[in-house]
Amino acid sequence: MLKLVRLIFRALSRVPKPRRPPFTNPAPARKSERGRPPTPAPKSAGDGFFFKHGVKRNALSRAEIQPLIGGLPEAKVLNVLDGDTVIVDRALREVKIRLDSIDCPEDGQEWGDIAKYGLIKLIGGRTVKLEVHGLDSHGRTLATIYVRHANKAEWTSVNERMVMLGHAWVMRRFYDHLPPDRQARLNRLGAWAKSKKVGLWKSENPTPPWLWRNPHLNQRVQSSGGQTLSE
Repeated sequence: MLKLVRLIFRALSRVPKPRRPPFTNPAPARKSERGRPPTPAPKSAGDGFFFKHGVKRNALSRAEIQPLIGGLPEAKVLNVLDGDTVIVDRALREVKIRLDSIDCPEDGQEWGDIAKYGLIKLIGGRTVKLEVHGLDSHGRTLATIYVRHANKAEWTSVNERMVMLGHAWVMRRFYDHLPPDRQARLNRLGAWAKSKKVGLWKSENPTPPWLWRNPHLNQRVQSSGGQTLSE
């Protein structure tokens, strides 16, 4: 018996032990990666698209965008700052939205408070759709805002509605990214509001906000007897 145990012990002792893998140092970082700070995330327009300041994407025609509005990014209006600027909650993130291609009287300017109240009536506290066009020079998201009220099936362009109600001028210098049909529609709505003396057009000679913001330019325009109707 003792002899058998010895034979088993000798057999086990001859089994080779598993070798440990040789230790290797991790590959050194490339020279270009050493000390490099993390790459910052690109600035977002608030809807999943990324833009540079002052760059706009070409918009679809009215016929093309209408069936797509329901699938546009959604946001809830948190605060109306003035007639053409709002703060929205977009994916748990506050985004400042500047209504694209229109310009409303400023805070402190004649009709400024009424234009702001008009926008509050349209979208204050509501869930809206955003057609994002880009970022302006101040980093604000430029967008066409759409809203649909309970008793209406179609989506309403808030930007166009503000022009039609006489709360805003059309910014013709800054709507080249819009297709011709949408430019023409804004122009028609603006001309209609002016001819019917709707909203701010009740005044005989309302001052455009871009002149109100620039007193020296306004003075030169007034002295020359002319007035620019689009910025």
